[in-house]
Amino acid sequence: MTTGLGADALGVLWEGLAKHLPVTVGQASLLVTATCLTMVFFINKKELGLATVLNPIATSIFTDIVIKEVPGPSSFGIKLLMVLIGISLIGIGSGIAAATNTGKEGYIALSFVLSQRLAMDLAKIRMMLDAFCFIVGMLLGGKFMLGPILGVVMIGPLLKGASRYCGHKMLPLL
Repeated sequence: MTTGLGADALGVLWEGLAKHLPVTVGQASLLVTATCLTMVFFINKKELGLATVLNPIATSIFTDIVIKEVPGPSSFGIKLLMVLIGISLIGIGSGIAAATNTGKEGYIALSFVLSQRLAMDLAKIRMMLDAFCFIVGMLLGGKFMLGPILGVVMIGPLLKGASRYCGHKMLPLL
């Protein structure tokens, strides 16, 4: 977000919600997570665990700190590189976290349970969820930027790939 190119699609939704509710962007992330967790609880609560609680708390705190304290770079090339690295870390990190089976963050858990319930590819489900969040965020006044578009395209496949890869690597350890 500090690059001015935008974060992932969830960032647009959080930003839109923060414009209409008396909350910060970080607090809006908690509202979205709570909504996702409620849905996951009723679909398949086996996806929930300790990381389900810890992840959104850390995300909301660090989102507000970074937005407030970290200056954005001035060069477009550096901004684009930061967005690509950040989005890649979201997708890969989410896949690694999901493979640990310590509980998934709400939005990630929702992606997995919808993929299972609808018998659809995880990457496609995540891309559709991201596109939905991006559109709703835009309708609520979030900014149209490059980062969320890259996020819609990149995070789903990276999440799926990292989750599968790490899941196979962790099987012998279990």
